[in-house]
Amino acid sequence: MSARPHAPYPPLGARWGGLTVLARGANRLCALDPDDAGHCLKFELHPDERPAAGLRARLRRSLARRLPALGENATELRAWRHLRARIGSALDGWLAPCTGIVATRWGPALRCVLVRDADDAIARSLYAHLFEGTRSSPDSLCAAVDAMERELLAHDVPLFDLNAGNFVVAGSATQPRLVCVDAKSTLSGKEILPFSRWSRRLMHRKIRRRAGRLRQRIRAALADTPPPH
Repeated sequence: MSARPHAPYPPLGARWGGLTVLARGANRLCALDPDDAGHCLKFELHPDERPAAGLRARLRRSLARRLPALGENATELRAWRHLRARIGSALDGWLAPCTGIVATRWGPALRCVLVRDADDAIARSLYAHLFEGTRSSPDSLCAAVDAMERELLAHDVPLFDLNAGNFVVAGSATQPRLVCVDAKSTLSGKEILPFSRWSRRLMHRKIRRRAGRLRQRIRAALADTPPPH
């Protein structure tokens, strides 16, 4: 297999404060909801638990600590509600629903519907499929990216953060289906002037470019992997 890149998630054990951890990103941790196996909880990490970042990211984190409405959870919830109001049930099957921010004994958390695969197992991230083993072929995973790209273009959704950690793989091994589990980039991005959100042509061009890059990463990661049985 190709050399494994630096993992997007800091090292973490399987438990956190008594919760079962499903994933950890640079700024948040996702755990199984102990009160409802059909949902997961996303917690914003303490500043000391986050990796070093550039000036703009540090400023954004500082503002979010003072104004929770600017935090990752609030931003993702707004993104979900905005898309749901605009697109409706057409989101079903490719964007995991958010149900709200809830108070827990571990602190405030964003509750989201937990995505499961065809075997009713908790869907693993695309990143896990690429670097921890998969039963899906590169072609089938790339076809799943194609399907996601079509949805984004059809509904003019400015989801530009198409990295493997932001998707889980549902469906079956032979017919995998990507589900986005983090849509906050539809509202919050790195552009100072978000022309790619204002212009449909620029938006579509950027979506196609990012989707193409994700397909390249899939093929590069699985280039030396034996065919699935």
